[in-house]
Amino acid sequence: MHLLSSIPISITVPMQIHRILVAATATALASASALAADLTVYGVVNTGLSYTHAETSVSESTDTFELDSGNYLGNRFGLKGEETISPDLKAGFILENGFSADTGSLSDGGRMFGREASLYLTNETFGTLRFGRLTVMTASTGSSGLMAGKFSALSTGWGVVWGHNAVFTGKFGRMDNMIMYSSPKFAGLQLHAQYSSGIDQATEKTVEENSGSSTRYMGLGLQYFNGPFSTIEVVDSHRYADTSEDPGVTANGSVAYDFGVAKFFLTGQYFRDMRYLGKAAVDAEVSAANVFGNNVAKDGFALNVGATAPVAGGKLYGAIGWMDAENAKNSDASMRRLTLSAGYDFNLSKRTVVYAGAGYMLDMYDEFGTNVRASNDDAAKYGVTFGLSHRF
Repeated sequence: MHLLSSIPISITVPMQIHRILVAATATALASASALAADLTVYGVVNTGLSYTHAETSVSESTDTFELDSGNYLGNRFGLKGEETISPDLKAGFILENGFSADTGSLSDGGRMFGREASLYLTNETFGTLRFGRLTVMTASTGSSGLMAGKFSALSTGWGVVWGHNAVFTGKFGRMDNMIMYSSPKFAGLQLHAQYSSGIDQATEKTVEENSGSSTRYMGLGLQYFNGPFSTIEVVDSHRYADTSEDPGVTANGSVAYDFGVAKFFLTGQYFRDMRYLGKAAVDAEVSAANVFGNNVAKDGFALNVGATAPVAGGKLYGAIGWMDAENAKNSDASMRRLTLSAGYDFNLSKRTVVYAGAGYMLDMYDEFGTNVRASNDDAAKYGVTFGLSHRF
């Protein structure tokens, strides 16, 4: 303004220039603001210390004390954006990378956007369609997981602080080639459906989607929220690649009620012909054995009971889990599992939290043969964790 005021010309010209400059600046700022609203950069960095003891075989055990990451929340760096196409139609995307904060290495098999890579269309009347690499509904992360803080007290856990997935069967993670539909919410009720034509292109690189050479997944879900009461139900199926065996099926359900002083959860799962344990058998030989490894179908049920409560400015968590599973072809080969978990977190700020917890797991094996575990033999795994998590 000093330079312009020193020029010996009519004041009309600088005022016009001033107005143009003000208008241009306002337009530029408005455009920048719009762009900032459309694109969001976000992430989580979480690391901590953990001690774990595990009875890995009949006569051996391991003790591990380490700096690790992602126990409380998975480390991530993400981009998400959304465009308003019309008043009732929006399009958006989510690209989310996973990494280990203690080493800096990529997670999710080295994928650039292994935690999520999705495109979606959403309409207030017709609902939302998502396409890409998405979490299954029984997971507690991503735009498509239904369980975070809603299905069980500890969701899918903080590492050794076991969640419901420690006694449930299933993948509880991401799958490639996923299509998902979510209905609009109606009186607290929302419906969901998922289908994957090939769940893991990294391990099935040469297979053809929607064929017998690829493992396919489908699921149906329901959520209902009404004040302090909520319920979530998911039924899903895994059709395994290169086999004529029956597909694995799970039926999952949860009811929760928030009394104010505490919130209580009751969750359960029935499973049939499921290959995948949420957490592998403690005994390494049982985990790898042809009677109970992740290539062997299992039948059974699981329960998880837990609660959360505000305590001393933070939140206290507690849960008990139970699983009863048997080899689908040999009911004598069975495993029962008990889990106990407790945790506490405290927000230092809106984005930074400290947490600590402990967990205990006991596997009870029957009829696994002399080469693995004797009948009525047990294997325990327990540990503690402490860490810091920061969102940005």
